[in-house]
Amino acid sequence: MADWSLTFTALMYKMFFLRARRRHYPRQLYLNYRLQLEKIAELQRLKSCLNVEQFLFVKTFLQSCLLRKRRRSLLWWEHAKNKFSHNQWLKYLRMGKENFLILVERITPSIKIHSIKNVSIEKQIAIALVSMASGKSNAHIGRIFHVSKSDVGIIIEEVCEAIKTVMPQYLKVPGQFDLEKNIEAFEKKWEFPQCAGVLGAIHVPIQSSYLPENASDYLNNNNEHSMLLQGVVDASYKFWDVNIGWPGIVPESKVFTSSMLWLKGQDRNLFPNIYREICDSMIPIYILAGTSYPLSHWVLGPFWGESISAKEKLFNEKFTFAYNAIEIAFKRLKARWNCLSHGSICSIEVLPSVIAACCILHNICEVNNEIVLDDWIIKSENNFKQPIPSPCNTVIGPQAENTRMAITEYFANPLLKL
Repeated sequence: MADWSLTFTALMYKMFFLRARRRHYPRQLYLNYRLQLEKIAELQRLKSCLNVEQFLFVKTFLQSCLLRKRRRSLLWWEHAKNKFSHNQWLKYLRMGKENFLILVERITPSIKIHSIKNVSIEKQIAIALVSMASGKSNAHIGRIFHVSKSDVGIIIEEVCEAIKTVMPQYLKVPGQFDLEKNIEAFEKKWEFPQCAGVLGAIHVPIQSSYLPENASDYLNNNNEHSMLLQGVVDASYKFWDVNIGWPGIVPESKVFTSSMLWLKGQDRNLFPNIYREICDSMIPIYILAGTSYPLSHWVLGPFWGESISAKEKLFNEKFTFAYNAIEIAFKRLKARWNCLSHGSICSIEVLPSVIAACCILHNICEVNNEIVLDDWIIKSENNFKQPIPSPCNTVIGPQAENTRMAITEYFANPLLKL
């Protein structure tokens, strides 16, 4: 009898609560219903001799049901877009209201999904941004926006594809004018002359439920499933090239040497023929890369080994300082878009599109000086541990060493910088 009364009380509680919410009763009437329900529950407790522990369990359970229904309110987004402060916009969507509305205007023509009931294009874009910023599951986002889990998945995919249409404006290899400005900014900030950017990679985790049949290919050095994101950033932490979609088992060097970026660089079609004489050597435009990448005439890395000279140690110190550009960029990227640390919002087929959209949105935020809070960075760094990359000691062509030695002499002789 006690078990039946417990179930009956729970059903009564839930029925009255949901009916009150569904009919949109005024707040005072809703509170009156709540008082009546508490009285009903109390009578049932006395009648069936439920103990206090059982009664509190029922009450806690039903309060959680009530909170879930409140989060599913149709009015959440309407309240947010009209009442949110700038800090709240940053917290939930990682950009201010003005920049959000500009984004909506630019990508709306590219969004194909117009048939989802009661979900405007603006709301769809908000759903995608909140999902990527929080890294929460589609079910969680659906409860917030009162949209089904399946619709959230469709919306994320379509919005990310729409965001990719603005890539030529925000993520591209810089032209000659922008390139010269970037080289000047890089030397001023990071001291390396003729440097156009820094190359690096991170692993984006994948949940086991989203893995394909060849799941073992996605196991990285930490024995976790992931997908690689490789990118090049400028002096201002903006990406100008990304390579997305390789399984976590693939070495970074393989990803790089299989890319169009590598082919263009090796064919000398990536940058204009702008040279600078440094220590009697004509130095081309180059990028910096870590120890997991090969050296070439346009890719410079640090010196290896314990028996390196004092000049080479100085070069490595300068290199480590400059390499912070890609480290900072990835930290800011993951801090803004927590889905890159959780891997819980989409299938593996959609993930490359989501990653690309995150990189584009990151650039948009950087261009518009949207802030990144330290708390975001700390939280994202604790979510997923990056595996240690495999080293690569390949040197392609003699010009790679000649360029690196010229830059080494440049750092060792301060008078050359005057």
